[in-house]
Amino acid sequence: MTIQIDDAGWGDPIGGVLIGIYRVETSEYVVKEIEVTYFQEPNFAEKTFLIRGLELVLEALTCMRVSKDESIQVCRGIVLDGVRDGLKAHGYEVIPTKIEGQLQELVEANLVTSLEKLGLYDVPRVSGKERFFLQLEWIQDDLEHREKFVKTGWKNWSKKLRNWRPKWRQSQQRIHVPPIIIKLGGSIISDKTKRSTARIDTIKQLVKEISSIKSHPIVVVHGGGSFGHFPAKAYEIHRGGRSRKKKVGVTETALEMTNLGNLIHSAFLEFQQPAIPIRSSSIIVSLDGRISHMDLQALQEFLRQGFIPILSGDVAADTVTGFTIVSGDQISMYLARLLNAKKVIFATDVEGLYTADPKEDPRARRFDLITSEILQEVLDEIAVGEASDATDVTEGMRGKLSEIFKGLPKGCEVIITDIRKPGTLKRIIAGKSVPATRLRQS
Repeated sequence: MTIQIDDAGWGDPIGGVLIGIYRVETSEYVVKEIEVTYFQEPNFAEKTFLIRGLELVLEALTCMRVSKDESIQVCRGIVLDGVRDGLKAHGYEVIPTKIEGQLQELVEANLVTSLEKLGLYDVPRVSGKERFFLQLEWIQDDLEHREKFVKTGWKNWSKKLRNWRPKWRQSQQRIHVPPIIIKLGGSIISDKTKRSTARIDTIKQLVKEISSIKSHPIVVVHGGGSFGHFPAKAYEIHRGGRSRKKKVGVTETALEMTNLGNLIHSAFLEFQQPAIPIRSSSIIVSLDGRISHMDLQALQEFLRQGFIPILSGDVAADTVTGFTIVSGDQISMYLARLLNAKKVIFATDVEGLYTADPKEDPRARRFDLITSEILQEVLDEIAVGEASDATDVTEGMRGKLSEIFKGLPKGCEVIITDIRKPGTLKRIIAGKSVPATRLRQS
């Protein structure tokens, strides 16, 4: 009998390294992973991945009942140095060689699957420049949350790769005017205390103001309000699940979001404004509740042609929980990073964020500027200004504030205010002062 051992992922910036163990005559196959932490400091400098690789291979050989009489062909790759030396020390017959054929295909396929679970799709099965730079681009789309999946122990990571940008994106950022992202809060476009109750007049007011903007491309994101939140909460969609009942809840929630989106879409048509709905559930994949992939090809093309894309908080496929709720706030901030937006405007029914509901408490004080440095102080002080019986699975104003700062890129400003008053939106985009709360990184 002949055993073959090969690896995949050593040259890939994302994830650990997979080791495949294959018995040629019977096609028995076991795959193990040297976790990515072994390729991060301080482990990488100490080369503990060599010890871990040997441990995993010995486990696999025991599982496959490999005897000392079987010859073991081991790939000559660096990551398997410890395996070759260790197996010899354990009395196995080791033959260093180049592995090709069935085992190589199996372990590379497993690597592609592991990347897909993180939200990286259309990965070439053969390692090389295309696969390498595809991963780098995916990392840069959300560096803050994705760096934990990276082999950061590489010398080139901190010196060069961490700040890498694809040439096409650099060119695109120089040529095109960054879009303004406008988030329409669920509380302003619907009555969140009454199921599926839209505020049609308010929607029309907001759309009229948005339609007046000609200086910048616009992307609109809206919340679920009393449409999406009721079924989402009833079925606990944000917790995921696999049951048929839960899947029916997903269907109901998605339909409600479609109904609300249609009302907003109709308002744009009434003002003869080219707008196109883009279902968030069709372009987003999440990882344990956080967006891991968003396909923006169609959105960017519609922007280029002068359309206003309309997205919303929605149900999203989740590679860990099955499905989840991705809020309009998270989507807005994710888009801000990917589209290099300099302004994200959160439209509410008051002129900013207050210590209490200003409609009920005359002593309520507005926060004019909130930075990441004072965020916790603000969270301790604010009172949620929504009705106490409002149904919301995205944690109200505190959740909104936390979500904004999770994804707020440097150089981007978030403005929370009421844009229904004619001219307010134009003043914001022109950089003029308006009553509002502004959010920036410290």
